[in-house]
Amino acid sequence: MKKLILVTLSVIALCTAINCTVVSAKSDASTFSANRTYILKDYNGMVSCFEENADEPFLITEVKVRYLPPKDRSMLAQGIKIIGSRALSRALEDYRT
Repeated sequence: MKKLILVTLSVIALCTAINCTVVSAKSDASTFSANRTYILKDYNGMVSCFEENADEPFLITEVKVRYLPPKDRSMLAQGIKIIGSRALSRALEDYRT
């Protein structure tokens, strides 16, 4: 239970720091993991985070892809593979406005 609370608070802090919305949250603490693979990509014009092989994002930032440099837009169009919650946090922070 403590781990779930810690993960939830971490997600809230991350979202507050990078202006994002959690679209869906799983009820277990394994939603964010050091070994889990995430994909950052453009979803409806916003930088969004997907779990690997998911069709819908679990997190949508308020960062508009159209304002990013062309290289970033291209990478997001293809999807940026990120392994681990810490790497995900760092990558999302890079897009912070």
